[in-house]
Amino acid sequence: MADPNLKQLLLERADWFAREIMKGVKRSEHAYITPAQSRLLAHMGGKPMNMAELARRLAISRQAVHKTVSELARRGILEVIDDPQRGNSKLVHYTDKGRLLNRAGAQIIQRIEGEIAQQLGEARLRELKQLLAEPWDR
Repeated sequence: MADPNLKQLLLERADWFAREIMKGVKRSEHAYITPAQSRLLAHMGGKPMNMAELARRLAISRQAVHKTVSELARRGILEVIDDPQRGNSKLVHYTDKGRLLNRAGAQIIQRIEGEIAQQLGEARLRELKQLLAEPWDR
């Protein structure tokens, strides 16, 4: 059997990381967050973003983004406003409750990174993050 290629390895690790995040979410007061919602929030990275950009990053339809954003807006996590720079576009941003959720998510990620550091060592984790942060599209 051939060794897995880089894309397969990255996908496998990203899937593992997403499962670990969801384990932490399910043990928290935010257990109602679905994997799709978690993925959307991760792509926002705590920053406002328009619906079209979210759809592009998630590789899903605008309708699917709208549905997921609407669910999070009903929970008071996100708000949708007119984009001041694009008149016909909507901007999605965090509410105060959403920012608290984002901080809780960051703590879950920090815990997971701590587990990875225990497994690989702090220096190797730092190196991995540095390698992944390098621009590949020069």
